Amino acid sequence: MISKFYRSTSLQTLFRKSQFTIFAITFLISTFTLASISVFTVESYAKQNLILVSKTAVDRIQPSLVFKDQASMNQIINDYTLQHSIRLIQVFDENGNQIAESKKNIEHYSYLQSLFDQFFLRDAITMNVQHHDKSVGKVVLYGSSNVIMMFIFKVFFGLCIGMLFMILALWWSVNSTYRHIMESITPIINIARLLSSQKAYNLRFPSNDIKEFNHVNTVFNQLLDEIQTWHTHLQNENSELSYQVLHDHLTELPNRNFFYQILCNIYNDDQKRHSSALVFIDNNNFKAINDQYGHLVGDEVLKEMAQRLRSNIRQEDFVARLGGDEFAIILHSMYKTEHLISVAENLLKCCEEPLHYKGQDIHFSFSLGISFSNQANTPEDLISQADQAMYKAKSVKHNWFIYHS
Repeated sequence: MISKFYRSTSLQTLFRKSQFTIFAITFLISTFTLASISVFTVESYAKQNLILVSKTAVDRIQPSLVFKDQASMNQIINDYTLQHSIRLIQVFDENGNQIAESKKNIEHYSYLQSLFDQFFLRDAITMNVQHHDKSVGKVVLYGSSNVIMMFIFKVFFGLCIGMLFMILALWWSVNSTYRHIMESITPIINIARLLSSQKAYNLRFPSNDIKEFNHVNTVFNQLLDEIQTWHTHLQNENSELSYQVLHDHLTELPNRNFFYQILCNIYNDDQKRHSSALVFIDNNNFKAINDQYGHLVGDEVLKEMAQRLRSNIRQEDFVARLGGDEFAIILHSMYKTEHLISVAENLLKCCEEPLHYKGQDIHFSFSLGISFSNQANTPEDLISQADQAMYKAKSVKHNWFIYHS
C-alpha cells in the first residue's frame, strides 16, 4: 500500500524546485519594492517638473494675454505641448472664458497612456496670470505621463534582462551544487554496493568535505568496525567448527569424513586417479597395550603413531585417522611399485623406536595394506582393495602388502 501512494523524486528536482521557489519569491518582492519606489520617485519628479513648467508658461503667456495677442498665445501653448510632458493647456481670460487651448495628439499607446494619465497625473495645475497685482486670466495644465510610461517600460525591460541572468545563474548554481553533492555521494554508494555484494567489511567510507555527509560516514565506519569484528569472530568460530568436524580431536589428524572427501577428489581428477595410492595402517598390538597399560597409554600410543606417520610422509601426501587404531595415507605421484615398497619400509621403520611414557618403554608396530588407484574404478573399490591388502599384510613377515588385481 505504501508503494502505491509513494512517489519518489530526484535530489536535483528538489533542488530546482526549492531554488526556483526562493527565486520567485525574492524576485516578486524585489520587483514590487523597486517598482513602487521608482514610480513614486518619477511621479514626484513629474509633478514638480509640471509645476515649474506651469510657472514658466504663465510668464510667457502673460504679455499675450494682456495685449490679446491670440496668435502669439497659440504659438506659445503649442510649443509647450510639443516640447514638454503636457497633454493639454487651457487659457482663460479674467471672466473665466476659454480663449486658447493646445492638446497633444497621442498616436502611440493612446489607451495605455490614457490609463497612466488618469492614474498619475489626473489633477490639473491651475495658475493665475497677474499683471500689476491684477488677475488677467488663468492657465490650466494637464501633465502627460509619457515619460513615466517609458521609464516603467525601461524598468520592466531591465528587470526582464536581470531575471534572465538570474535564471541562468540559478540554473548553474543548482547544477553545480547537485554535481558537488553527487560527487560526494558516489563513493558512499560504491562502497555500500561492495559491502552488499562482496561483504567487504574491511572497506571504510572516505572523508567528505560536506560536514553532514562526513558525520554519516563516521557513524557508518563505526558500525563497520563492529560488523568486521563480529564477522572475523564468526569466521574464526566457523573455521574452528569446520576443523573440529573434519579432524580427529585426539590425534588432530583429518578424520574419516575428510579422508573420504580427498579420496573422492582424486577420482574427479584424471591425472591423480592414475598416479595415486592408498595405504591402510593398522596397529598390530593395540588391544594388548590397552589391556596392559590402560586406555590413557593407548591414547598416547595413537598420538605417537599420528606424529610419526605425519613426519615420515611428503608434504603433498595426506594422512588421516579412520577410527580406533586404523590410519590411512593417500600418496600422490606414485607410478612404480618400487616407490611404494620404499615408502612402506620407511613407514615401518618409524615404529621400531618404542614410546617412552612415564618411565616405561611401550613397543608397538603396525601393518600396511596398499592399493593403486588406477586399479580401482571407484573410491569404495580402492578402500576395499587396501583393506584386503592390510589383512594380508598381517600374515606376512615384512608387514606390508600391495594389492594386485
